[in-house]
Amino acid sequence: MLNADLYHNRPLDPAGQSHDGELARWCVVQTHQHSESLAERHLLSQCFRTYLPKRRRTVRHARSVKTVSSAYFDCYLFVSLAVHQQSWYPINSTVGVRKLVMSKGMPIPAPYGVVESLISATDDDGILHPDILLRPGQRIRIIDGPFSDQLGILDHVGSAGAVRILLDIMNRSIPITIGRDKLSVVS
Repeated sequence: MLNADLYHNRPLDPAGQSHDGELARWCVVQTHQHSESLAERHLLSQCFRTYLPKRRRTVRHARSVKTVSSAYFDCYLFVSLAVHQQSWYPINSTVGVRKLVMSKGMPIPAPYGVVESLISATDDDGILHPDILLRPGQRIRIIDGPFSDQLGILDHVGSAGAVRILLDIMNRSIPITIGRDKLSVVS
């Protein structure tokens, strides 16, 4: 999950953070197995800006069933760096980190917009929903349920897979809450 204070109070792109004129870019950090959250905590304590997308999964053990959140990309998380201005060497010796993904001795930044679009598809609990990259103001078509084939405007993306849509019914905008799986984005 993106650092809690940055997630709610700052822009979701690394361009909001600059080091001596160089814009920060998202780079990939490889972690030890099942150590993504541990690595994120230690990177945060060193004042690195991180993003760890998560997913919900069901775990069955003995006779109990639990829903837990785990890293969406096993053994990987993202860190925002101004590569030429910021000291990134401590990342490789951070607890839980295997290595910073590099080429020719320098961290490789992710292509522009990739991590930012993942962040925009992350809900308030840090859960990534890549099936639909939703943003308020988008035109939405409902594909299932009593309002099937109705068009609306996305108003709010909430946690737990629900979104609020404004439908134009009888010349009024009526808000309805519906699951993400019952929507498609209108191009």
